[in-house]
Amino acid sequence: MSLDSDPYRYFRIEARELIEQLTQGLLSLDDGEGGAQAVPELFRYAHTLKGAARVVGQVRMAEMAHAVEDALSSYREAGQSLPADSIREFLRLVGQMAEQLDTLDAPPPPPEEAPSEEGAPALALPEAPTSEVVRVELARLDTLLEGLSEAVVQLGGLRGAVESLGQAQYGAGSLIEQLSAPVASNGSPAERARWLSRVLSTAEGLRSVLVKAGRQLGGGLGQVESELARLRDGAHTLRLVPAQTLFGPLELAARDAAASLGRQVEMHAEGGDIQLDGHVLAAVRQALLHVVRNAVDHGVEPPEERRALGKSPTGRFSLKVQRRGGRVLFRCEDDGRGVDLGRVRQVAVERGLVSASEVDTLDEQGLFGLLFQPGFSTARAITEVSGRGVGLDVVRDMVLRLKGEVHMTSRPGLGSCITLEVPLTLASLEMLGVEAGGQRLLVPLEALSGAIHLPAEAVSWTGARACISHEGEALPFLPLVDALGGTSGAQRPRTWSVLVLDAGTAGRAAVGVEKLLGISRRVSRPLPATVPNLPLVAGASFDEQGLPLLLLDAAGLVRRVQAGSSGGVPQVKPSRRHLILVVDDSVTTRMLEKSILEAAGYQVELAASGEEGYEKARRGGHSLAIVDVEMPGISGLELTRRIRATPSLQALPVLMVSSLATDEDKRRGREAGVSAYIVKGEFQQHGFLDTVARLTASGRRPE
Repeated sequence: MSLDSDPYRYFRIEARELIEQLTQGLLSLDDGEGGAQAVPELFRYAHTLKGAARVVGQVRMAEMAHAVEDALSSYREAGQSLPADSIREFLRLVGQMAEQLDTLDAPPPPPEEAPSEEGAPALALPEAPTSEVVRVELARLDTLLEGLSEAVVQLGGLRGAVESLGQAQYGAGSLIEQLSAPVASNGSPAERARWLSRVLSTAEGLRSVLVKAGRQLGGGLGQVESELARLRDGAHTLRLVPAQTLFGPLELAARDAAASLGRQVEMHAEGGDIQLDGHVLAAVRQALLHVVRNAVDHGVEPPEERRALGKSPTGRFSLKVQRRGGRVLFRCEDDGRGVDLGRVRQVAVERGLVSASEVDTLDEQGLFGLLFQPGFSTARAITEVSGRGVGLDVVRDMVLRLKGEVHMTSRPGLGSCITLEVPLTLASLEMLGVEAGGQRLLVPLEALSGAIHLPAEAVSWTGARACISHEGEALPFLPLVDALGGTSGAQRPRTWSVLVLDAGTAGRAAVGVEKLLGISRRVSRPLPATVPNLPLVAGASFDEQGLPLLLLDAAGLVRRVQAGSSGGVPQVKPSRRHLILVVDDSVTTRMLEKSILEAAGYQVELAASGEEGYEKARRGGHSLAIVDVEMPGISGLELTRRIRATPSLQALPVLMVSSLATDEDKRRGREAGVSAYIVKGEFQQHGFLDTVARLTASGRRPE
């Protein structure tokens, strides 16, 4: 992005760092650290921010920075620390500057409907942020540049191998000329003997040159590969940001919420040295802001109430960041009043979420789950902090988007605890390739606590559930093809390759696969926006031929195994292997849908356009056609009309899977003759396969 198209690009980087330094410095002063010697440093931060804001024409922020600078000036000149009662006002001004800066990060609203502040959502997680910036230590860049220089040197050394291959090419041409010479067949014995000696000499020279080139290429490529792998790992670390950067904004949010509600709170944080992927950190930061505000508003009691209960008048909020394998836990705990489950039941019935009879059947975790529903709030009045029903539902959505977990516990009168567990990184991962049901899949290596070979008779089955014994522990077991929704009637191997998965708070389980395909480091990519969200899929990677491979979500897989083969995705048991035609112009979407359907026991034929799809449909043999709407050439709607107009295809069910979600879009689909319509944004693997099974079984177009 050029500076002309984004005039605030560099200002955002500098301003965010200066605001963070101002926040940390003021919070340290409030905790009694730093004293008078910290004031000149704070003054310089405010002065620098003022000048930078003026350069880019941010007058409002420049005025606020000038106000902070002015107020600090007298304390700096007198060599005094800031009075305790003034720090809150300084933090308020810094918080306002942070909010002003956030408006520069947000994309401009559409001209036809600019949302008002009152109606704006509290959090929007963009599918693909325009740009994100992290600070990088110069030492890391130096290491990266050294590795790059070394790789260039190693590549230069391969020129000798290229020259040797040129000599080999010349030698091969000379050998061909000699072998085709007339003397080879018409010469005298003496001439043929001399000819044979020359041929052997040329062949020996050619072999020597090829051996030399092979040695140069083998050693050189090995060194280059090793150096590039080191470069890749070094580049990956540039994306990592310490969790410490979360603490200042969260503490400021806790203090602001407490001040607006007339309460007192102190925050304690641990684990700031743990480093996370910048994308993960950005999403988690927003979610934790909601957790903090929720804890202050619904948990921490007013000072007089806390005194009456024998508590300190100042509430406590703690954040502990812990690494667990390839995942990171954010444990948020307060010492407030805890969750009023009676109030939760009352609101749930009033909102119509559950009936009066059903609410009594919910256990504690079921009631906690209601708190994460959109629009749910136990607040009796709307305040600046709460009452609008936006908060924990945003936390849940963020965690699910990152393929993570969220858990809640509470003790009446003692406080509540919310734990967020998310992947440490969304980038480069070590993965284990496996084969299950003829499909190649990937499992994150950090979730693997063991891999063993086990004879089929060592698996203990009880109905639809199974378990194995591993290191003295009974673990739930399921063939991976069953966990993914494939047919349980498939041929079982005599010996299973068993993966023992540890998914943190989700627990442990074992899955059986037919083959282990080896470990490799790959880049995990999010599924394209055109592909529906898949419960057991964390992302995708690409093999050497550029074909997408599904990366499985370990936590989701463990839960599926624990539920047994009788739960989750329905077991498709076709009387014959139905052939399904998938028509989509996106190669990634085609291959991913193919993977899902083949794992469920279907045969799949692919078409990249509506025209190709129609030609393949006319050949016959399909039990179902799955089509996209928007494609170049003829659209999915036109393809459906052609199918319905062809006598031999009129009974072929057509399932339309599209991102178009309006009632008008669905009406057009029905008029074209689709048998079922699934919106990608509302896609669930269970419902998708259920619909596929129903349509393939019907073999005709529903009325």
